[in-house]
Amino acid sequence: MRKHGKEKITPIKTFPVPFNSKEIKENLSLKSNNHLKTSKEKIINQALKLHSQGKILGAAKYYQYFINQGFKDQIVFFNYGVILNSLGKLKEAELATRKAIELNPNFRDAHCNLGMILRDLGNLKEAELSTRKAIKLN
Repeated sequence: MRKHGKEKITPIKTFPVPFNSKEIKENLSLKSNNHLKTSKEKIINQALKLHSQGKILGAAKYYQYFINQGFKDQIVFFNYGVILNSLGKLKEAELATRKAIELNPNFRDAHCNLGMILRDLGNLKEAELSTRKAIKLN
């Protein structure tokens, strides 16, 4: 845990999305007419690439685009929740993290992150339940 000003910042994990494919080297443009043909794999790989480079706003756009296309992946929802949380969008982060848990009820780290988000929202009872669930799954 590190301190930022007077606030304590708790690190939150992100995870890569596993795919059996070569690394995507080209930049994808969501503004082109071809974006509807962009594969699920390319969208995720570009999001992860940007996320790992610390370009969270760009990564968030790709995660959101992935979600808007109707694709469902627990890691994408989880990582998107992490970004939303870091941007202070706690309600949206809660929804994304809950979706990750809905897709995988045994996703320990999502339960842990949800507990921290709920704590920050002041929902201490539910935060405790989520944290206890994460501990139980550990």
